[in-house]
This record gives sequence, C-alpha cells and structure tokens, in this order.
Amino acid sequence: MNNINNLIESTHDFFQKHWKLDKLPPKWKNKWDWSSSVPYHNKGGVYALFDENGYLVYIGLGASIGSGRYKEHGVSRRLLSHVIKKDPNKTGSYIPRKKWGSVCDIGAIGFDYDDSYLAASLEVYLIRQLKPPMNSVSKK
Repeated sequence: MNNINNLIESTHDFFQKHWKLDKLPPKWKNKWDWSSSVPYHNKGGVYALFDENGYLVYIGLGASIGSGRYKEHGVSRRLLSHVIKKDPNKTGSYIPRKKWGSVCDIGAIGFDYDDSYLAASLEVYLIRQLKPPMNSVSKK
C-alpha cells in the first residue's frame, strides 16, 4: 500500500508534466492535529486520508468557487461535510465520521485561486497512479 512518500513522489511527477509557472508548486501538508484548521483550509485542492499504519486509503477533491468571506475554502468545506465532524466530547476538536472511522491522518495540497483548476487533474492523476482502496475508480 502507498503512504505519504508515494503521494509526494507521484505529485512531483504530475507537476513535472503540468506545472509551467514561474513559481514553485504547492506542497503536501499532513500530520494534522485534529483540533486546528485542516491543512489548506482556506484553499481549493486535493486531500488524502491515511489509516493508523500511515497507508493512503482515499484521495478527494476539495474545490469550491465559494463566495464572499469563504471563497476557495474547498478543502475545509469538503472535509467538514463528508469526512470529519466536531467531537461532541472535546471542544474545538474533530473526529472522523463513521464511514471514515479508520482515518488517523489527513493531508492536503492547496492551490492559489488562479492555479486551482489543476486540483481536479491532480486528483484524477493520483487516483490512477496510487489506486487508494476506498476510491471507487480503483475498485473496478
């Protein structure tokens, strides 16, 4: 199974093919503490879910055109609506939703607004390369 290092390597391969800008591409952040904002909470991007052994189990897209104050908060909106919820027993903390009970770490890569169109392509590329077990594409 794949881990954060495989994810970073495959992302590097993607950017070698598709990143032609005069700035450095974004980087993955993981090892979230389950109590602060999720990595790249204020950007659109791609997120990755890892189990207790550090194995990659799912890759998802957190893209939102948003509006007003929460423009481009795609990663946090997606995670809060589908993956995590507030911990009812601990103020200011989060826990995985029932479906994602085995998730122990969340990583994300966030894109600036002008580059966020690449997030959907990166998601598809990583799913094809790494075949996370909980992505429906890899179950076929």
